[in-house]
Amino acid sequence: MWLLSAAVRQQIEQAQRSGVVPTMSQQVEFEARRTFEPGAASRLLAKAGGVAEITVSGVITKAPSFLAMMFGGGNITYPEIAAALAEADADPEVTRAEIRIDSPGGHFDGLFDAIAAMQAFSKPLKAVVHNQAASAAYALASQADEIVANNRAARVGSIGVVIDTIVYAEEISITSTEAPKKRPDLRTEEGQAVLREELDALHELFVDAIATGRNTSAKTINADFGQGATLLAEEALKRGMIDSIAEPALRVVKSTTNQTTALGGNTPETGIMDLKTLKAQHPDVYASAMQEGVAAERDRVTAHVTMGEAAGAMDIAVKAITDGDEYTAKHMALYNAAALRTRDQSNRQDDDAAASAANGASNAEESADAADLVYRAVAAQLGIQGE
Repeated sequence: MWLLSAAVRQQIEQAQRSGVVPTMSQQVEFEARRTFEPGAASRLLAKAGGVAEITVSGVITKAPSFLAMMFGGGNITYPEIAAALAEADADPEVTRAEIRIDSPGGHFDGLFDAIAAMQAFSKPLKAVVHNQAASAAYALASQADEIVANNRAARVGSIGVVIDTIVYAEEISITSTEAPKKRPDLRTEEGQAVLREELDALHELFVDAIATGRNTSAKTINADFGQGATLLAEEALKRGMIDSIAEPALRVVKSTTNQTTALGGNTPETGIMDLKTLKAQHPDVYASAMQEGVAAERDRVTAHVTMGEAAGAMDIAVKAITDGDEYTAKHMALYNAAALRTRDQSNRQDDDAAASAANGASNAEESADAADLVYRAVAAQLGIQGE
């Protein structure tokens, strides 16, 4: 059950239809590598000047998902978010936290565990939307004390629960007598009503959590918060979905508390924070950033290599890796097109082989017929009797 924007879902479906799907062993290897171990240092958390910054980027799932990472702009898990919050809450040097969100949403399973972790967080908590906080990601943002859009183009909302399914005409499900709702026939209005009843119940839980976080009513959420649509920051601000929009020009600042003005620092002095300065003044943040950079680079290379192998297009993968290209929708389209070309070529080769075999048999028959005619003509001239 997904709380996810339609665009990401469509990208995953497009890849599946084209046949560019990683092998099971590749998925297992990735998911094993990215499984979060309780007690391990969080890859989402960075600390600076008493402020904990938690990055929530990509599709959110209960467990690591290879497809979410490949086609959803990245993947993090609800347990990782909860662990980062717990680590920040337990750190006596952390006085407040900021959760930085850029996510199209995620899976329903695991969401309420992360919501509970946010509700249990004992220190001031701000949510900053850097690009989008849709569906499940907005539900998380709503639990913060304050939601700030990073710019006017930031998008929030997409509140609702959706399930996408395919009904095959030849498929027949028979349930026990007392469980008629276990396999509703979605080809009928009655069957769709059964499924919608379940979705409505989940939607109610989803909206109640957002209403609690935003200190409003479920009625207001359903009526004014977009009814499933995603809204730009200014419209979202008017409707009470967020609390403010940051200044258009973001800058790194220095202050007597070593915090940016956006995080409540004292009178700031504008300056440039280069890597050397960051390493000297905030070694923990520098180390965390380097670790995150290594993990991101590994994911980037893995994405291109895996898709290049699956699509039979390693030339595209090598070029993208060499050029430093991130895995984007453009690359997904290139891999999908290459896979389709490979499939078409294979089909044509199979057809050509079958046609050649058929032509060979036909030519042999024609040659045999011609030889027989010549033999009969020569035999007649020589007066040879025969069949």
